[in-house]
Amino acid sequence: MHILLILCLVTWVAFFLEEFVLIRPVSTIAQSAPLSQRLEKTAFWLPPIGMGITVLTINIFGGVRLAGIINGLGLLLCLLGLGLRYWSRRILGRFFTIGVVKQEDHQVIQNGPYRLVRHPAYLAFMLYYLGFPLIIGNWLGLLILSLPAWVIFLWLIIVEDKHLAKALGKEYQEYQKHSAKLIPRIW
Repeated sequence: MHILLILCLVTWVAFFLEEFVLIRPVSTIAQSAPLSQRLEKTAFWLPPIGMGITVLTINIFGGVRLAGIINGLGLLLCLLGLGLRYWSRRILGRFFTIGVVKQEDHQVIQNGPYRLVRHPAYLAFMLYYLGFPLIIGNWLGLLILSLPAWVIFLWLIIVEDKHLAKALGKEYQEYQKHSAKLIPRIW
């Protein structure tokens, strides 16, 4: 059980480093529309609370699952999520913000992971928040972390897509026609 907790904490530290140290986020939440503001703030606070509860309940709900296969899958999902998030943010460069706003000289980025999906950074979060409870085999974490996080990010994708189509016009609308929101060829 201790090794699972250590793996979980290592991914937590890696998440923090990727999210706040390697690439410093620029917040534009204050300039976002009210619905976007509420969603962004919820996305900022709710998952960490779910992560904390998931870790705190490891002794009750956690454990090695299917001879460690589920735990290993969780670690893989977290690592994929972290890598995709970092890659997505690096590709967007100065256009990456926390908040949905049109920036000066805003361009539609269509390379890197954005060739396939319009919201790879949100997909990355979703992979990470699915993997996190699986690392420690905590099924409760799927309910209090993964499910709420997925709902928040799916809603954010819809709101952001609508805003970007309006703000960036024809270029983004053309991009929407040949790229998926989240999962290539599905949605």
